[in-house]
Amino acid sequence: MTLTPEQDYIVHKTTGHTVVLAGPGSGKTHTIIEKISYIFENNIIPEPYGLLAITFTNAAANEIRSRLRAKGFQQLSRVWIGTFHAFGSYLLRCYGSDVGIQENFELLEKDVQEEIISNVKSKCLKGVSSSNFKSTLERLKRKGIYPGHNDDSLDLKLRIAYTNYQEELVRRNALDFGDLVALAVRLLQESVLAGRLFKNFFRYIIADEFQDSDLQQLEMISLLAKDAVGSTIVADDDQAIYRFRGAVRENVTRIEKSLNAEKIILGTNFRSDQIIVDAAKAIIGFEINRAPKEIQAASKNLGSLYKREFPTHNAESVQIAQWIAQLVIENKTQTLGEIAVITRNRARVNEILTELDKVAIHWFDRSRLNFQDSWEISLGLAILSLSCDLNSSIQLRKVLDVIEDEGISNRLGDKDALDLTIRIRDCLLEKLDFQPSPEKVETICEIVCLETLIQDVCWSSTEANRLLSNLHKMLDDLKQEAQSLGLNLSDAINRLAGYSAVQIMSGHASKGREFDYVFLAGLEDDVLPFYKTHSNEKDLAEERRIFYVSVTRARKAVYLTSAVKTTRTWKGKPSRFIKYIPEDLFTPLPE
Repeated sequence: MTLTPEQDYIVHKTTGHTVVLAGPGSGKTHTIIEKISYIFENNIIPEPYGLLAITFTNAAANEIRSRLRAKGFQQLSRVWIGTFHAFGSYLLRCYGSDVGIQENFELLEKDVQEEIISNVKSKCLKGVSSSNFKSTLERLKRKGIYPGHNDDSLDLKLRIAYTNYQEELVRRNALDFGDLVALAVRLLQESVLAGRLFKNFFRYIIADEFQDSDLQQLEMISLLAKDAVGSTIVADDDQAIYRFRGAVRENVTRIEKSLNAEKIILGTNFRSDQIIVDAAKAIIGFEINRAPKEIQAASKNLGSLYKREFPTHNAESVQIAQWIAQLVIENKTQTLGEIAVITRNRARVNEILTELDKVAIHWFDRSRLNFQDSWEISLGLAILSLSCDLNSSIQLRKVLDVIEDEGISNRLGDKDALDLTIRIRDCLLEKLDFQPSPEKVETICEIVCLETLIQDVCWSSTEANRLLSNLHKMLDDLKQEAQSLGLNLSDAINRLAGYSAVQIMSGHASKGREFDYVFLAGLEDDVLPFYKTHSNEKDLAEERRIFYVSVTRARKAVYLTSAVKTTRTWKGKPSRFIKYIPEDLFTPLPE
């Protein structure tokens, strides 16, 4: 893939600070990969110094590692790639004692945290729900507010409860998830040694999806970037949809000003066909206080955009299932995994799934998964795939990629990644004396000592228990999928990976993904935008951005559907956001 002039400029600008506004499908990951490669190929960062690449998800970090390795990049030991929280944990395990944290701390498990919160609340905050207290703690930590630290504005009862909560964490030598970033920021601010060491070592900073950053994440990047040779901050304010999680969209302009950064726009969409790009521009053009961007489609194909109102949501569900079945009959898509149904309403989802079953279309509802995507899930699925075909170099490579991308062999004492991969296959060759099946997945994991490997890699027993619990949830989900649909192990794995089934998800869950065909169902004006947001411009704007993100997941076609009558007493109307799209962009559908 060649570079556009804008991408080329970003890659070769290796000093000073740059804020890159990268729209959907603009090739930002490709640009990041090329930039990292260029920096090390041209010795912009001399040995032994390194580069820090911060992402918001493990999946994004894994993709950067995989693509660097596929490119033949040889300097991964000098590039730290991971999420804000993983980096915060890394800093605190190195020098946490400088801010009163024991480096061998445990990360608080969810059920233990809920128990502590319940106990503290019953003593100090009677009448306040546990969920309310927990969300308050998370909000305060995102602002760097702790007992005795920036807490002047706190209500006395809340301050006492917060103090009791933190004291219990200290007693257990534990941190919660919110501590990882907030206390790492304090470490960089207050520890002369740690601040100088890390600011000096990381000579270049890359931060992705910065529109999703909160105030402490903004402070972390600001502290590290100011003393670096340069930085590249990648963001898209049009895709800021996580305000409910503490994200501050204005951080994009704040980091630009604080670093005196140059702003560059990636204006070519390599994902979507022309009509979809034009529709997306019309939708987001109503956004107030957005950075202006002129986005053009690289595709020479026109693409398709459809809309239809239905008398009932049942009629809508029936038609969506028929449209998808028709795509399959006409061979419009090579795999069902290239089709997505995006909707917010749970009842609507269930009706659509019922209709898909009637036309024998396999679906996969990702919201029903009990596990979280993480490296132990990737490794487990890769090993199970290998067990299905022990002579497959492709399946062997999948195991190797996970081990290399996650640095598992290094964490086990610099063992060679290929040697570890071969050991896993040899265990299967020697001891796998049965046909792999969904019912045998635990036995397959036992054969390769997967649980022991995970325990040996982890910093603490708490972390190991968390990852093992997540792994077992995945195995349970896999068995349940296989049993309910009569699938063999290989097909069940493919479903979990999203290869062989229509993907069902929310607008938030769709972010970062792309499909050939996207169906946006349930687009009534009290659903998207949600009725509680109608009188609040900031809330309404975020709802508009969710719609924008959902539309821009599509490569070839988008279907926008709504039900004008959802109950006997209430008549719905299509989402106001649909009206933002010019009529001449829609393709008529046959009645």
